[in-house]
Amino acid sequence: MIRSLDPVPQTDTSIDALIARHGALKVLAAALRALLRPPQLRPPPLRAQDLDPHLRRDLGLPPERADPLKTLPPIRPIL
Repeated sequence: MIRSLDPVPQTDTSIDALIARHGALKVLAAALRALLRPPQLRPPPLRAQDLDPHLRRDLGLPPERADPLKTLPPIRPIL
């Protein structure tokens, strides 16, 4: 086990310590900004069908099979 000679100082993260350090107005303004900020939305995850063939191979996925309906010739209208 590694023992450090200087213990990590305990930081006081209470609201009183923040107000004492930065002032009540700044702490209130930061809290209001955090409450009114729009949520951080993540982009939707990529689907395996949308990946490039090189990425599929790098991830160990099988090659994408061709859709049998896409290989059919177009249908000519009878009328």
